[in-house]
Amino acid sequence: MKPTIVILFLGLLASFIMADCQIVDSLRCELIDWLDAPTNYNFVHDTGGGGYYYTGTHRWDLAMGDSFLVWLPGSDKLLLVDAYDLSCIDTVYSRTSFSYNIVGAMISDTTVYITAGSYATTFFLQADTLKYLDYIVTPWADYCYAVVEDSFLYTCNFGSMEDDITCINVADPEAIEIYRTNDDGRGRCGLEIIDGFAFTAGGVGTVIGTYPDEIYRPYWYIGCIDMINSDSSLADTSYHFDNRQLGDIAANDEYVFFVNSAMTDGPYCTISQSNFYVFGTDTSYAFDVRWYGQGVFGVDVIAEGLVAVGFEHGLTILNISNLSDIHEVAYYIDCDSVMDFTHFALKENRLYAMGHLDEGGVSTGTVRLWVFALADSVINDLVIDENRLPEEIRFWNYPNPFNSTVKFTMDFTPEQIEIYDINGRLVDTIPTGGYKTLPYEVIWQPESLCSGVYFARVKTGDRYITSKLVYLA
Repeated sequence: MKPTIVILFLGLLASFIMADCQIVDSLRCELIDWLDAPTNYNFVHDTGGGGYYYTGTHRWDLAMGDSFLVWLPGSDKLLLVDAYDLSCIDTVYSRTSFSYNIVGAMISDTTVYITAGSYATTFFLQADTLKYLDYIVTPWADYCYAVVEDSFLYTCNFGSMEDDITCINVADPEAIEIYRTNDDGRGRCGLEIIDGFAFTAGGVGTVIGTYPDEIYRPYWYIGCIDMINSDSSLADTSYHFDNRQLGDIAANDEYVFFVNSAMTDGPYCTISQSNFYVFGTDTSYAFDVRWYGQGVFGVDVIAEGLVAVGFEHGLTILNISNLSDIHEVAYYIDCDSVMDFTHFALKENRLYAMGHLDEGGVSTGTVRLWVFALADSVINDLVIDENRLPEEIRFWNYPNPFNSTVKFTMDFTPEQIEIYDINGRLVDTIPTGGYKTLPYEVIWQPESLCSGVYFARVKTGDRYITSKLVYLA
């Protein structure tokens, strides 16, 4: 076989093998457990016919209590999961009337609020049980979020009828009633409430022209609607982003945060750079190149000064304690698993993340709940310190493919370099250390190894960086 053909073949082989590679890139974020929703408890999402119709968050939810999570995988089941033992899972509520999914959950003190189709329901949470309190039928159908502020429950309709926001008085959880409905919801990508103002977001698109020359043009919308203070000047404030889609919104007591992805025009849209914004300000943050093209699907405020953001292959934690200097403090990437991370909750140093499996752009119908351990520095050090990531950490190898030796070059001094084969087996370790000047360089010559694809993994601090090699013996 000719050398050029061998190189081409191995290059193609490498691209396929990566799908089976178990090596992940992780910084201060370690996967320690995961749980798939039980059979028939999953929601199979219809991605629609035009471009990236999927907008992320309106068909399932996750809420954290004292020791249990209320988990809605998008079916007609509400699951109660032990936050410290994922094997402990109970079906505590099953919706039988109508066919709508349970899609929104909120825990306030000892009360759980859920939305399910055209219903809003309240439960009393006590240890590992739920006591049914009351329900109310809200206008139209498909209310997809549950947000509580003061004595009001807010829910946003995303259905075939009107895009409504409904404000429900839950001062007495056993006698809930509708307070106000606004008919301009647009809540495909989230609902947040600050001081009676409802912030909603949407990400869809329009089709321009006719077949076969039609073009799908994506757009993203976020707006602020006054639900309580009718005399406020902030009513009906909105932003419209052309060629942006996907995304989600989150809020703390002061700001609304939102994420979305840049898209090309159709007919086949392509994701490029994703960004993080603060509503009503000029503050923005462009995600690192590692997230380029993956698409952003979820965002949640998980602690004071910390925001979790979900992508197609992983998640990142941003430090937002200083809005003029937003920066990444942790992340987890698994190129072997195509997931859309959509919801997050934090308990002590455990990050709970949910999303759904995706194969070839089509949902598998499996909703998964992961548990990650975050480093103490992420949870406790919310100020900028020496643990902050360098602006750039580079690691490259040349030549590639190679047939004798390969030189690794990096702009840091590594703690160790390990070589793995395509099955994830450690086949060699390269001695490191002792360098006082940069860049750091080291030569590797394989011994008793066959031609094939290998991976070099470098450790620096608590971060691992992986590079792919093609060896021609």
